[in-house]
Amino acid sequence: MIGASVTRALRPASTRATRDRCGKTTRKQVQAWQTVRRKVWRCSKDRCRAVGYDPSDSLDDENVTSSVSDALAFPEMIASYEEDAGMQAKYRNWRIWIFAMIWLSYMVYYLTRGSFTYAAPTMVKDLGWSLKEVGRITTVFPLMYGCSKFASGVLVDVLGSRTILALGLVASGTINILFGTQSALLVLALLWGANGFFQGFGGPSCAKLLTTWYPPEQRGTWWAAWTTSNNVGGFIVPLMVGSISSTAGWRVGMTTPGVIALVAGVIVYFGVRNKPKSVGLPSPHDKSPSKQDSTGSASQDEVSASPSDIVFKYVFPNRAIWALAFAYFFVYIVRQGMVSWSHFYIMAEKGIPDAARASATVSGLELGGLVGAMVSGWLSDKVDGHRIRVVMGYCLGLVLALLAFMFAPSGNQAVNALLVATVGFFIYGPQMLIGLIGAELSHPVAVATGNGLLGWIAYLGAAFAGEPLAILVNQFGWKYYFLGMISCCALPIILLAPFWNARKYEDVC
Repeated sequence: MIGASVTRALRPASTRATRDRCGKTTRKQVQAWQTVRRKVWRCSKDRCRAVGYDPSDSLDDENVTSSVSDALAFPEMIASYEEDAGMQAKYRNWRIWIFAMIWLSYMVYYLTRGSFTYAAPTMVKDLGWSLKEVGRITTVFPLMYGCSKFASGVLVDVLGSRTILALGLVASGTINILFGTQSALLVLALLWGANGFFQGFGGPSCAKLLTTWYPPEQRGTWWAAWTTSNNVGGFIVPLMVGSISSTAGWRVGMTTPGVIALVAGVIVYFGVRNKPKSVGLPSPHDKSPSKQDSTGSASQDEVSASPSDIVFKYVFPNRAIWALAFAYFFVYIVRQGMVSWSHFYIMAEKGIPDAARASATVSGLELGGLVGAMVSGWLSDKVDGHRIRVVMGYCLGLVLALLAFMFAPSGNQAVNALLVATVGFFIYGPQMLIGLIGAELSHPVAVATGNGLLGWIAYLGAAFAGEPLAILVNQFGWKYYFLGMISCCALPIILLAPFWNARKYEDVC
């Protein structure tokens, strides 16, 4: 149909009979380009714009292209548009599928991560333990998890996200199942330490997939949506493991999430693709996907490097990664400081001595954080990818929220609960965005390694929020606790200020 329209358009100028309001008939000469213009206007508005026409213009607008060569090119332009539309639809479907895979897989990671916590009460009764034995097992997990974040990042950049993501799920699931068959303290501690190591495989794998499959202008929203998986997993695991352990025993409670992880690992391995090229799609970094040969020259996502080059050439010399890492360190001090000590502060200083009421007051921290993470991702997309500016703004807001919490009136549980949620809102925004910024400011071959380095140093910050903050409170009081927390909010602003305009790797290296 389109070809016939163009053929007719190439005929010599013709005349067309028109009738005015008085009924008088006149004949008007119609040029070939005008026929093309009307045929184009009858197509969809999107197709008109795809070939350079605006259907809102007058048909006789002098600005329309009147050359016959444009008419000759019209079928090719329409074919290009249709090819581009088909590719965009395929990309959309694959992005939804990849997101579903990484969201579900990371949620399952949380099931096998928190299983021991909610099976432990039943274990204590069954094995005749005290909390001392439970503490020994839980101590090894964060140590192995923090070390694994960096190591697994290198593995992801070398072996690919799909393999490492699936391997972590299968290994963690197997360990949970084996954990349910053992009773010796040493064996259980070793197994749980191994689980901590394989748990570190999840974050860098998902970070690599998010930067590979999603364009920068949408990445903040997708990344923020992905982070909700840990909130959902954290909500499900106490209900599932706790109820199963109380009814069927802690061994079944540990085995159940392990079986789920095994199934999820198999699905992830066969369902995830490392790069768009593996399904015939171009890189999302190209502004015009249909113009790029999806099987031709290599894009920036397809460059390979040795593990030593990834670490010593692309990650360690990157000043922005180190600035982000130490900013992450201080953000995690504030986050873990609120999680670990805010309910003690409320009991001691806010006139709410009951532990249950104090815990209820701080329960809004996670809810506020969920909203804050989603808003920060959306906002960072709206400011043209200047995510560092959003982090700095959030840190400033966090300073004000901590001051408001510190000087809030005592005895008013509702006000303090609202302020705790506000603090959570401003904490979880930087926590989510710094990981994304680190991925975007890393070289394409070192995304997972850079993200792993950030996670490793962040968990050092979480450890620093334990005994050091406890000493600060015991020696100097809660006033200096808040002074230390506010200082930790200000330092990321100073560290990130030199990278105010940075949005991609080329801006920092």
